[in-house]
Amino acid sequence: MLRRSFLRNIVASSAGGLLLRAQAAGVSVTPLRDKLYLLTGAGGNIIIQEGPDGLLMVDSGLSNSTADILAQTDKIGKGNVTTLFNTHWHTDHTGSNVILGQKGAKIIAQENVKTRLAKGQYMAFFKRQVDPMDPAGLPSETFKDKGKIKFGNETAPYQWLPPAHTDGDAVIHFHNANVFHGGDLLFNGMYPFIDYGSAGSLAGMAANAEKILKMVEDSTIIIPGHGPVAKKSDVKEYADMLAASLDVFHKQIAAGKTLEQMQADRPLKAYDDKWGQGMLKPEVWIALNYGGMKKS
Repeated sequence: MLRRSFLRNIVASSAGGLLLRAQAAGVSVTPLRDKLYLLTGAGGNIIIQEGPDGLLMVDSGLSNSTADILAQTDKIGKGNVTTLFNTHWHTDHTGSNVILGQKGAKIIAQENVKTRLAKGQYMAFFKRQVDPMDPAGLPSETFKDKGKIKFGNETAPYQWLPPAHTDGDAVIHFHNANVFHGGDLLFNGMYPFIDYGSAGSLAGMAANAEKILKMVEDSTIIIPGHGPVAKKSDVKEYADMLAASLDVFHKQIAAGKTLEQMQADRPLKAYDDKWGQGMLKPEVWIALNYGGMKKS
C-alpha cells in the first residue's frame, strides 16, 4: 500500500516524477540570470545555458517530455543542445539523453552514472526494472571527482559528492551567474527520495547538505532536483531536517522499534507539516529509511 501511495504522489507532483511512466504537468521556462533559464515540469528541474553556438543543459527530464523540452529549447538562442550534464542516473534526469545524444550533444556525467545507465538497474523500493540505456544516450565524457565546463562567457565547475541520493551525484555551479544546481541531493520543501539500491543513504544526504551549504552564498540562486528555486537559508533548513531525521532513525532502530511502531508514533511529526506534503508522505519517508538503514 505504501509503495502504491508513493507512486500516486509522484504522478501528482508538479515537479515531475521519479519514474519514467510519470506524466509531466506542463513544461515551462523561467529566466534566471545571464542567459540562464530554468525548465520545470519535465521531471527533475533542468537548467539551460545559452551560448554562442548552442545550449548547455543540466539534466534532460523524462523521456515522455522530450518533445516538450525540445519545443522550449528551440525558443532559446540557436536552440540546439550541444552539451548535456547529468547530475545522476535516474530516469527523470536522463530521459532525453538518447535523443539529445543522437542529435550530437556531448553528454558529461560522473563515471558511476555511465556504469548504471549502461547496465540497467533494479529499483527495489518501486519493484521496477530500468533497462540499459541505448548507447547514444550514455555519457561520452566521464569524471571521477570534478571538472569544469567553459561555455561561452560562463565557467561552470562541477563536483562529485560522496554517495547520498545515489553513488553518482554531482553538483554544478555557474560561477559568473552564481546559479547552483544540486541535483537530487536537494529537494526543496519535501522529504527527498533516497535510492538505497544505488548506494544512497540518509547519512550521505545529511553530510552532503552540509557540504553544499559551504559551496553557496546568500546571493546564490539554488536549483534543487525537485521543488521550487531555493536560497541558502532553505538549504540550511533542509540540512537541519536531514540531521534530525538521521538522529531519530538511529535512536529508534537501536531501541528495537518496528516500522509499524515508528509510523504510528510519528517521531518526526515536528517536520511533517513542512516536509511531508510532497512526493514522500511521512509514513513513506519512514518506510524508505527504516528499510534502507536496517539493511545496511
